[in-house]
Amino acid sequence: MTSKQLQRPQTLADVAEIARQNSSEFPMALDEFVDEFYLDHPVKIAQQRRLDVVPPSVANPLIDAWIGAAGEHLAQRWGLRVPNWTQRDFHFALQEPVFLPPEVALRGIVIVESPPAFRSRLIFTRAEPLARARFPNSALRAKVPLQWPPAKAEPEGGATLDLRAPLVVCSGTNGLFGAHPISLD
Repeated sequence: MTSKQLQRPQTLADVAEIARQNSSEFPMALDEFVDEFYLDHPVKIAQQRRLDVVPPSVANPLIDAWIGAAGEHLAQRWGLRVPNWTQRDFHFALQEPVFLPPEVALRGIVIVESPPAFRSRLIFTRAEPLARARFPNSALRAKVPLQWPPAKAEPEGGATLDLRAPLVVCSGTNGLFGAHPISLD
């Protein structure tokens, strides 16, 4: 093996190149990149450099959505500038929602917990989707307190809102939005 084969991806562009060659290697490549990103904490300049390199499209809507979400989420989560490349149309190309974990019983939880960068791309996952062992110990982890069963909330004006009603998620880019009904079944 060469040293290039043993080196972790340094940018999301590296992750995209690995996924273009073999899509089954995407999860490991993303995890390894995130480890490198966290090792740079708290040096924001180094973290920003890792996000600024523009990744190519992988031509796989799910992987492209994950790469765009990861870039946007890491920037927002760590107080960096969100790279413009994260807003390209192919990072929002999923036609159906993806739930991770996929268990039907957890859909309500991941719909609530998903960070905006993932939710806007129809990826529903846990509150810290990029949590790793190398996640900085000094950083607070996202927590979402959930109350079950959901109570009826009373919005302004006194009308009641049933929080068990079907959820519709809006997503889109460039000002174009579409409604996607989400089934908890």
